Amino acid sequence: MTVIIDPTSVRDLAAMNDEMGVLTVYATADPRDKSASPAWRLAVGNAIGALRSGAADDGDRERRAAVLDRLDRLQPEIESVLDAGESGVGRALFAPVSRDEVHTLNVQMPLDDCAVLERRPYLRPLAGALTLGAPAGVLAVSHEGVRVIDLRFGVAREVTRLAFDLDTDDWRSMRGPASLAQSGSPSRGANQLDRFDRRVEDNLQRYLASVRPRLSAIADEHGWQSVAVTGDRRLIDVVRKGLSTSPARRDVVLLDRVVESLSTNEIAALVRPELEEDRRRRCRVLAEQARDAARSGGPGTTGISDTLGAFRENRVAHLVLDGTRELRGQRTFDGRYYPHGERPPGESDAAMAEEPDLGERMIEMGYTSGAAVTMLPPEAAGVLAEEDGVAALLRW
Repeated sequence: MTVIIDPTSVRDLAAMNDEMGVLTVYATADPRDKSASPAWRLAVGNAIGALRSGAADDGDRERRAAVLDRLDRLQPEIESVLDAGESGVGRALFAPVSRDEVHTLNVQMPLDDCAVLERRPYLRPLAGALTLGAPAGVLAVSHEGVRVIDLRFGVAREVTRLAFDLDTDDWRSMRGPASLAQSGSPSRGANQLDRFDRRVEDNLQRYLASVRPRLSAIADEHGWQSVAVTGDRRLIDVVRKGLSTSPARRDVVLLDRVVESLSTNEIAALVRPELEEDRRRRCRVLAEQARDAARSGGPGTTGISDTLGAFRENRVAHLVLDGTRELRGQRTFDGRYYPHGERPPGESDAAMAEEPDLGERMIEMGYTSGAAVTMLPPEAAGVLAEEDGVAALLRW
């Protein structure tokens, strides 16, 4: 089954659970590596080999046999993920050991090079892709109208074109060569042409103003967090005024350059740096909002302890996490998580099990509870440097 990256699909993956284990494989095909055995393929192959060796040494005979058999049966799917000729820069595979289901995805952006076998799918690379490859829109504005482009996870697709088609048959006296000849005056002819151009410009601006509600509806429908508007400054200002009334969650980035003659992928490449910078800025602002809310006693938390406490109460609306931090802690028998040095009443230290990756567990809890998850890039992670790299905005 091919996975389409959206909140529902990711929530379904996060809910996948197999006591025997779920195999997760990520690979990032580097197109610059033309060797017969690319480094990324070797890295993933070695990780899978390590999983196979670990399974062979497992003292549980039933689990050992199940894992080794599943790895053997998954070999064709794994080879497809590692095939340099396959499409997609980033590839992933998710497969429970105890069931025959296999979930794969391809995106045009880096993921990771790893193989993991745990009770649940390993989601950190996917969470990073969801943060930095979030859906965005491009509105290429010109005298021809508006080209509407959807850009998500490195893939650009033209959604529609809103063509500006003006009937100027009634304007012939204002623009044709005959007008210039009849007037006998070059200046009068030039004025006629200027009037024609101004009238076209006025009609174009009215047309762009009229399609603003439709553009906002398209942005809502596609879940665009950011919209880049390209074109002549006067024209993009008309479009921007309509989008600025959209929800505060959406940013509008202006790029004063006419790109009508470019292909969809060329337009995407042109605006991508601006959109990536906007996403990094949004991450930083979000981290600041959560931190400031927590400090002021509002609906926010910072640090491992308070954020885990909010998860236990199902209050987390948006988890914000430094993706480079290694967070360790402990868990109770019934699956509640705590930082080291903290345990719930009635639980002994002996009853607490070591949890080597609290960050991954919080990502799982975020997705399964319907919360949003943002993985902070290095440029934004410093905001939470004193808060263990963890914060959250709360439902209440």
